[in-house]
Amino acid sequence: MGIASSFRFQTSASPMHHFILLRSQLMDSDMDYERPNVETIKCVVVGDNAVGKTRLICARACNATLTQYQLLATHVPTVWAIDQYRVCQEVLERSRDVVDDVSVSLRLWDTFGDHHKDRRFAYGRSDVVVLCFSIANPNSLHHVKTMWYPEIKHFCPRAPVILVGCQLDLRYADLEAVNRARRPLARPIKYNEILAPEKGREVAKELGVPYYETSVVAQFGVKDVFDNAIRAALISRRHLQFWKSHLRNVQRPLLQAPFLPPKPPPPIITVPAPPSSTEEHPSRLLEDPLCADVVLVLQEHQRIFAHKIYLATASSKFYDLFLMDLGFEEEEREREREREREGGRRALPPPSRRAPPLGGRDLLMRAASFDVC
Repeated sequence: MGIASSFRFQTSASPMHHFILLRSQLMDSDMDYERPNVETIKCVVVGDNAVGKTRLICARACNATLTQYQLLATHVPTVWAIDQYRVCQEVLERSRDVVDDVSVSLRLWDTFGDHHKDRRFAYGRSDVVVLCFSIANPNSLHHVKTMWYPEIKHFCPRAPVILVGCQLDLRYADLEAVNRARRPLARPIKYNEILAPEKGREVAKELGVPYYETSVVAQFGVKDVFDNAIRAALISRRHLQFWKSHLRNVQRPLLQAPFLPPKPPPPIITVPAPPSSTEEHPSRLLEDPLCADVVLVLQEHQRIFAHKIYLATASSKFYDLFLMDLGFEEEEREREREREREGGRRALPPPSRRAPPLGGRDLLMRAASFDVC
């Protein structure tokens, strides 16, 4: 049941029932702040418009799944309301988690991506900040250094920062199909604008923050981002509240496992049709040098391309000749294996007196003396 439908279901009951239910939800929401062993983490998510902040929050808070074509619909700037923790029991339950044996309650704060908006209220008392950019928008990564990171350090200088590259699925998508599915006036996504993982890592290394990549479509990296954001917040809190013994085993943000790209479509294999007329008779293969496995070199550098199967079928002499060649090669391979087993410490018996394979000129002279017909 979605958030909106759940809320409509609650308000359709009697006023007294609604009051009791809302009161219990408010008490449950406030109890997370009062429990001594439950760490409440305020996580603020910032970044440019249309980079995927709200979709990322909904994937964690509501377990929302979307297809790529739903994400390509006309973008309307939205903000996920923090009141959902009070009006929706499902969202409140999903906020509770255990990370490194520490019980936490994660409260996600969404923000507008407009640069001129005042976000000082959202930054207030934040424990960690998730800074997002789009892998398909180089400008959003540029604004990470020029606009967002300085703003974060101005309003909450002690809060740790996690850099997140959103819309990872576009790196491996068919951009021509993606651009056709977008609205007509939308700026097309170009292949040369797709950012490589190294670009995000370079900025993260320059800022001294961890870096992760996510895809709401593939459901990749959502848990990695927020679990490690919780770890960063708990480590920062451990430095200030060193007496809390249950925070001693909290690890530093972990490395992210690589993303496994989707399988490419299977190749199209066209099987040639069998010959349907005399013009496509197998004898035409004799005229194709690519299909030949025997080359007869005549005088004046004239070459005749032939096939072992036809020669061996037409004449027993060619049949014995080709078998002799194969037998000699097999014996040589067997001797090579014997040398490897012996390690060269013991001399091998002399080779049999089988005739060596004939060269092209000798083969021609031998074949000319045979009565092939």
